[in-house]
Amino acid sequence: MSLTYLGYSAFKFDLRGLTVYVDPYFRDPVDWTRLAPGQLVLFSHGHFDHGVLAAPELWAAWRCKFAGPAALMQWMARKYKRKIPADMLISINEGESVIQQGIKIEAIPAHHPTTRLGKTLLALFARSSAPGKPVNGYLMDGYYHSGDTVYSPAIAAALAGKKIHTACIPIGGKYKVASPQEALKIAEEIGASRLVPMHWQPLVEQVPFRYQPSDLIKLARSSGTAVEICPLAIGEVLNQSGQK
Repeated sequence: MSLTYLGYSAFKFDLRGLTVYVDPYFRDPVDWTRLAPGQLVLFSHGHFDHGVLAAPELWAAWRCKFAGPAALMQWMARKYKRKIPADMLISINEGESVIQQGIKIEAIPAHHPTTRLGKTLLALFARSSAPGKPVNGYLMDGYYHSGDTVYSPAIAAALAGKKIHTACIPIGGKYKVASPQEALKIAEEIGASRLVPMHWQPLVEQVPFRYQPSDLIKLARSSGTAVEICPLAIGEVLNQSGQK
């Protein structure tokens, strides 16, 4: 089993014969047409930088299933009713789970409040009315993808007793996603062995984030945390044991 980082919050997970993409917002240097076809695409929410606008192209190429919060799946059913069959859209809200090819996928709560600045940026760049709330995180075969979130004790409560070897968590610390401090706190509270930082690259030139992976590495060194920090370059693969 392994994950591949594809920029922003986008990952490919290879899970015992099931290929899952999460938040497939693909930009250069990623050429998605060269990627292995996905059987399932998970959306954490509908903001433009999480890939929902690419769904018709992904369906045409991969004939995959899509899953996400019910409000988003209902929006997709209306928006893409002539492009994606309704039975390819799976609703999953926090606390619920689905099984695909023997793999259990659980929806985990996330907290992603929207500020006035965030609303302005969405109006400028979104090109879509897809709902940005609620937001799901996902747990599958020991991999946790938090979706866009700041720190919330509800995350650890939902993951209590779950075995998590790899956690993918935002570190940008702006536009209401976690800072390095929040990301590390989440990883420690859920008992993750390693932390892969995400959502730190500028979405466009005018929309930078506050923190970079180097800030997370410095924090981890100074805090003496037991969580291994695993920053990945775009296209880099990390397997279940933490080897690149």
